[in-house]
Amino acid sequence: MEWWSQPLLLLWLTSVVAMTTLGSNTEVVKEDALVKNFTNKLLCVIPNSCNSSSVTKLVIEGSLITLNETDRLALASYPRLLELHLDGNLVRSIPAKYFSVVLHLRVLSLSRNRISSLDPESFSGLDVLTELDLSHNLLTTLHTQLFRGLTKLQVLKLQGNPWNCSCPLLGSIGEVKAFGVTFGGKQITCASGRDLLQATAMCYPSSPSIFTTAPQKPVKSQDSWGSSTTLQTTLTSSQNHNINKDQTPVLGNTWKFVAGVAALALTTSMLIACAIKGPSLYKLFHNYRHRRLRQEEEDVVTTVFSETGRYVNQQTFTFKQENGQIEEEDGYFEDPYIKSEE
Repeated sequence: MEWWSQPLLLLWLTSVVAMTTLGSNTEVVKEDALVKNFTNKLLCVIPNSCNSSSVTKLVIEGSLITLNETDRLALASYPRLLELHLDGNLVRSIPAKYFSVVLHLRVLSLSRNRISSLDPESFSGLDVLTELDLSHNLLTTLHTQLFRGLTKLQVLKLQGNPWNCSCPLLGSIGEVKAFGVTFGGKQITCASGRDLLQATAMCYPSSPSIFTTAPQKPVKSQDSWGSSTTLQTTLTSSQNHNINKDQTPVLGNTWKFVAGVAALALTTSMLIACAIKGPSLYKLFHNYRHRRLRQEEEDVVTTVFSETGRYVNQQTFTFKQENGQIEEEDGYFEDPYIKSEE
């Protein structure tokens, strides 16, 4: 019996070792297939998935990615992508609906780029996005419609940008905060050095009520279900009214600046018009005075002639200077004064 049990034992041991080795290799291949890391590869475009549709995390950091149309087509080859990290690239702007080709994306990191503008629909289509990192870019403001479609957003990183803390931007921040989004990372500061949340409180004095999103428990009375429903509806309507009232922005000093600019422009225009038309107006006024004086003189002369009924005869005398000597035919000059005396 021993002659056939030894080969079976050896075969069993060989199969166990083979299965263990193949299993470990399969796990390594699976891990490599799920995550692709191209850190510091200096890539100019996003590489295609090469028929590897199981990639769920793509990391391309420290490269030269600009998010052009070629990159968008490459992203479309990752249908199961859940995380996209593009930190430290050369992204300057994001067109509308750019990431709509990766509908299952949950984490999007665009930190340490050169993003200065975002289309209002840059993140349209990312309905399941939970984390967005826009820190350390060149953003100064955000459109109010930018985060409207991100209903699942939980973490938003905005620090390290030269924010222009105007009331429209702060209104967008307050709206995002009202939906329970957490601002991750360090403190968010404006370009002037103020804290962004404190600046929000200046535009919206009641902003703490906007930022608190604790759910309200429905209140039921002991009478009946109908009365409890009515009470809950009344509370909900009053709460919505208070929120809408709190979200009304306080009028700042913008209108004063606009009024000052308009007054300065009007004054400058009037001065320029006076400088151009002044000489011609003065000349016109001067000629008008001369015409009035001439007309008044003619009226006075006409009045005098009409009162006297006659005209003054005027005689004109013409004096002609002649030579004092007259030459006669015999060649002698005769003095006319002597002849008149004779």
